[in-house]
Amino acid sequence: MKWSFKVGRVFNIDLRIHITFFLIVIYAAFIWAYVYEKGLSGAIYGAFIIAVLFICVVIHELCHSRMAQHYGGEVDSITLLPIGGISLLKNMPDDPKKEFWVTIVGPFSNLVIAAALFPFIYLIPDPVDGPFGAFRSADVLISISVQGFVSYLFMINLLLAVFNLLPAFPLDGGRLLRSILAQRMSYVRATRAAVTTGQVFAFILGLVGVLSFNIILIIIAIFIYMGAESEGAGTEVKTTLSQLTVGQAVETNASTVAPRQSLSDVVALVLHAFQEDFPVLEGDRIVGVLTRANLINGLHALGPDTLVDQVMEKEFPVVEATAPFSEVYEKMNANRIKAVPVVEDGHLVGLVTLEHLTEVFMLLSSTDKPIMPHTVQAAGR
Repeated sequence: MKWSFKVGRVFNIDLRIHITFFLIVIYAAFIWAYVYEKGLSGAIYGAFIIAVLFICVVIHELCHSRMAQHYGGEVDSITLLPIGGISLLKNMPDDPKKEFWVTIVGPFSNLVIAAALFPFIYLIPDPVDGPFGAFRSADVLISISVQGFVSYLFMINLLLAVFNLLPAFPLDGGRLLRSILAQRMSYVRATRAAVTTGQVFAFILGLVGVLSFNIILIIIAIFIYMGAESEGAGTEVKTTLSQLTVGQAVETNASTVAPRQSLSDVVALVLHAFQEDFPVLEGDRIVGVLTRANLINGLHALGPDTLVDQVMEKEFPVVEATAPFSEVYEKMNANRIKAVPVVEDGHLVGLVTLEHLTEVFMLLSSTDKPIMPHTVQAAGR
């Protein structure tokens, strides 16, 4: 994700922080310092308690990710945003039962954290209000004290679990709703129902935010609405593209380049063929991919006489010709690339670009009737 930086790696998953995350830290410091009138110590305490709270968010996302890995999914990273955390999954089987368990462990982790904190609320009583004082007085909950700290984390984890279980896609509750519905109807119809529910909820939440002048509720509502729309569109694309295998719609006439060719040779090829990304072949073996960005950066930094193997991508995803076409879409999304080489028995058979993928999707989605594979191949040429 753009504007994020890596802070660690756990279970082969990158932990990243988006630059906007620090807005919520600053906001918390402001609230405790000025709204709660705690001064400088309040600002430090507010920033600290939010940082600890987001450790709970990381645990929540790690539970999702570990369960996904258990079912064979690949998780690229977890990114912290002001509104929570996002796990970037490279792939995940569209099995409703597996989706149910991958989803439910997130909110459950917050309930476990809340249950672990609950005894300490009794063991660390407030000297004035006694045990559970935080539940009788908001002043205790926001106080700079051990009981205030424990009580606040307990309440927030409880609220996180309840909020995430609301049936509003793409929240965990919305995914649970889809997984349950998908066991009784098609995955696409279940997704559409979950998306509609999520967008209705977002509209209501946004209206409440406007009427109460609560900017946080408005931001959350926008996030839910746009997230639901994006996830719904992604499911439609994957389902539509699954009608074909990659080999039935691959561009077999894509130009290739050699590792020892110069970038000036590639420029001439681009001007002639209007192709932006090139598989790099050494004999009949694919050894890299030269992207448009590689070409431009190489020309700018090293000059036109630079060889292809000096700037090409040496680690790149490929897809088998027998795989469903939707796998190309997943690999492009997961790796943020615009072209994927297609192989068969280790040999290059063609290339699928983002433009070609879009054209195939438009052709398949333009009619409810199945399209013959040779029709799509002709369109690719």
